[in-house]
Amino acid sequence: MKRVLACAVVLWCAVWLISLRPPFPEPLISVPALLAVAAASAAVAWSPGTRPLLAPLTALVGAAGAACTLVWLSDPAGMAGPATYFHTLAVLTLITMTVRWSPLPRGVPAVVVAAVAEALLALQVVPVRSVTEAVAFGLFWSFGTAGAVGLGAYLRVLDARRERAVREARRSQRMQLARDLHDFVAHDVSAMVLQAQAAQILLESSPREAAATLRAIEEDGTRALASMDRTVRMLRELEGEPVSAEPLPGLDDLPGLVRRFAEAGFPETELELTPPGSVSREVATTVYRIVAEALTNVRKHAPAGSSVAIRVTDEAGATVLTVADRAGAPAQPRLPGSARPGVGLAGLAERVEALGGTFGAGRAGDGGWLVKVAFPGGRT
Repeated sequence: MKRVLACAVVLWCAVWLISLRPPFPEPLISVPALLAVAAASAAVAWSPGTRPLLAPLTALVGAAGAACTLVWLSDPAGMAGPATYFHTLAVLTLITMTVRWSPLPRGVPAVVVAAVAEALLALQVVPVRSVTEAVAFGLFWSFGTAGAVGLGAYLRVLDARRERAVREARRSQRMQLARDLHDFVAHDVSAMVLQAQAAQILLESSPREAAATLRAIEEDGTRALASMDRTVRMLRELEGEPVSAEPLPGLDDLPGLVRRFAEAGFPETELELTPPGSVSREVATTVYRIVAEALTNVRKHAPAGSSVAIRVTDEAGATVLTVADRAGAPAQPRLPGSARPGVGLAGLAERVEALGGTFGAGRAGDGGWLVKVAFPGGRT
């Protein structure tokens, strides 16, 4: 794009120089025209750098052009040539860019000054015999100004829409990262809380078991820190910083997740993992998150030792996940502050629906809690 703009500026200046052949136009016509062409060329070639200067530059070009035209009208010496047309195009270019990029408090006065100067340029082209003719032809010449203002306003609206879309996309990505942080960290932190409670009980009666529990807390804390570090790197990536990508957990990580859950007080936890031959990364990651959130809820609400069955199966080409807690929920939550309803499964339900799947969670027939998710066409 920069090369195209540079070529356009060079071509513009070349045509302008070719047009300056004897007989040369008067300095009152050629000098402001040359100033306008130079200003417009600089604004186009270095657009990002000149945006703060667009309004004063447009106002300066307009004021210089209007003053020179009025002086020339006091004693006109023949009609102008190509210089006036180049002057007009340059002023219209500056008006368009000013409307697009400049703040309204500075842009409006600059555009008004440039519009008046552009209307006066009509008097250099056609001789007029009365004020009425001058006003009429000036208004006709101002159709170009109206078009430039309209084009600049249209581009300004497009820029605003694009910026709004970028903000919404970044907000959506940040919300997704917040959900990721919840999905991956809440499971490990809830395990740390329960293990810390157990360690307090075992500290005096069984120091060896308490030490093993503390080591498990250390492992869960390390995983939670890794999840937060991954989220921070993804946030930096959103800001345009180069970071190394780290894959999110998927189906291959489920056995380790279930094993750690079983060792933390739920030995009767079984996993059946027979998914389709090939599952997309998005589906695999979502399945992992749902299992982690469901196990976190079991840890919060179900009695210690509850049996949990986790199955990831292939049903007619669809990836189906079920997490069933066969014990039901006690009257009191097992973790501090867990009485209030969470938002983890609700957020995951939205993600499942976005991937074209179905999500269900509720009481099972035996009084336990059942989560069931299906991803039709979950293959890559």
